[in-house]
Amino acid sequence: MYKIEVKTMPEYDVIVVGGGVAGVAAAVAASRNGAKTLLMEKTVILGGLATAGLISWYEPLCDGEGKQMIHGIAEELIKLSVKYGFENLPEKWGGTGKNPSHHDRYATHFSPNIFALALIEYLEENGVSLRLDTLATYPDMEDGLCKGILVETVGGREYFPAKMVVDATGDACICERAGIPTELGENYLTYVTHELNYEGAKKLAETSNFCKGRKWKSTGSDLAGNGHPEGVPTIRVRTADDVTEYMLWGGKKVLERLKTEDKESRDILTLPSMPQFRKIRRIIGETEFDGNEDGVHIENSVGSFGDFRKRGRHFELPYTTLYNRKVGNLFAAGRIISAKDDGWELTRVIPVAALSGEAAGKAAALCVKENCTNHELDIKLFYRKFF
Repeated sequence: MYKIEVKTMPEYDVIVVGGGVAGVAAAVAASRNGAKTLLMEKTVILGGLATAGLISWYEPLCDGEGKQMIHGIAEELIKLSVKYGFENLPEKWGGTGKNPSHHDRYATHFSPNIFALALIEYLEENGVSLRLDTLATYPDMEDGLCKGILVETVGGREYFPAKMVVDATGDACICERAGIPTELGENYLTYVTHELNYEGAKKLAETSNFCKGRKWKSTGSDLAGNGHPEGVPTIRVRTADDVTEYMLWGGKKVLERLKTEDKESRDILTLPSMPQFRKIRRIIGETEFDGNEDGVHIENSVGSFGDFRKRGRHFELPYTTLYNRKVGNLFAAGRIISAKDDGWELTRVIPVAALSGEAAGKAAALCVKENCTNHELDIKLFYRKFF
């Protein structure tokens, strides 16, 4: 009988689980605030839905009426997303003007592959230790604290001790397994590919604008559910079978379409290497942000943001959406924070995920410095060091 051995790895002040945009922001924020920080990612590509998921549009950092709402690491990341690749940022927001934008908001399309590579450089420049191909399985719990993370790797099972942990997994698996209450989300069937055809190639050659050449091709539903198969229930992600069904449905539908087309006239540049779920599972934290807080000042705000769908809306993100005191050294970041109803739609997108990631990483580092739990952290201290 095979004996399973667990190798104990070096301890970190802060471990961030998940290398999407929220996880990257959390790791960089923690490292900049003096914490010895490790970012672990189960795949070998950083960026999550923005890169591996091909959702390569960086939603607006502004309110649509000329006011910038989000700064900090979220702004660093939008600039990084186009630093080495094409962009269509409006000139008023720093765009080059080479690729005319179809909008006036602080938002842009970008190359998912180039952004993924740039994120590695970004982490290294900010002193973050990185571990790829590392699947976090379970938190090690003791007296209401997460003492470390158990992982599976090609080298076997390993254990990473930690003082603070940030769950940026996108599915809240660490929070849920640590005993924090969670809620499942509902997802329409959506499968986005990036493609190139003769028409796109011609426009690319004529304009030298890669935004004209690389085309999003969406199979299934749009944001509002239009295109979701009639009579098919929305997807709640409970098991690997749910993920498998979702991905096979999308792939089969794309292949069905391809069979009706001239095979010499187009190519698929990239398939998604992760399921493009918008909402998998989120925590139920100290506060639940529900999207009705337009224009409302939040006493424990960690930052402001607008609405990527509408202009002129202004929100503040409560610090208390990032944790549940049931586990005193665990934070949530990204699309798993405590946001429900329309609040979940508002907070799950790239710039707000980066905002919550930065806040979670900074708070985790401050908790290490102050030797306190998430709910004991002096909010005034947090504000003074955050802004």
